[in-house]
Amino acid sequence: MTMKTAKKSKYHHGDLRAELVRVGRVLLETETNPSLRAIARQAEVSHGAPMHHFPTWAHLLAACAADGFRELSAELLRVVGSQHAPEEELTKMSIAYLAFATRNPVVFRLMFNRNAITERTQEFLHESSAAYTILQQAIRNVEPTMSDDRFDTMINTVWALIHGMSVLELEDQLCRSADVKLGTEAFLRKGIRQLIA
Repeated sequence: MTMKTAKKSKYHHGDLRAELVRVGRVLLETETNPSLRAIARQAEVSHGAPMHHFPTWAHLLAACAADGFRELSAELLRVVGSQHAPEEELTKMSIAYLAFATRNPVVFRLMFNRNAITERTQEFLHESSAAYTILQQAIRNVEPTMSDDRFDTMINTVWALIHGMSVLELEDQLCRSADVKLGTEAFLRKGIRQLIA
């Protein structure tokens, strides 16, 4: 059996959707104008095959964004359950968030682009909510008895710092004075520490 035949046989057993999302994410990051046809060609399936899983390009974008959230959640959870204090755990999460954004700039932007994600599928809503819940819990762990009002302020402020810093890094727009040589991770560490204090 050739590799190409083996691939098509594997897809026939249910792996095609995951492969299309994988290829889609790669092409989104590397091609200017990817399309369902280009993704099908890269996945070595017929041009019509993706339609069985993604009726429109918007559905594929939603799946790629959902997969991005799934990966982000996994990155954030890698630092949970370690022997770090809650403050350090939150800091490590922020660094993981930044690292994900810098590795996947196009998909990262897509994940938070309401104009691009016109098909807000159940998968997309579930995965985006799951990632946000991880960050929420990390904030609760820092101060378990905080009021709801303080929690709302903290979660929005911390997320604004983490997400905003990641976006500024991608756009090369971080403000750095001539005598300040701090890297973005160091900025994040200082920012989280000051917010918590």
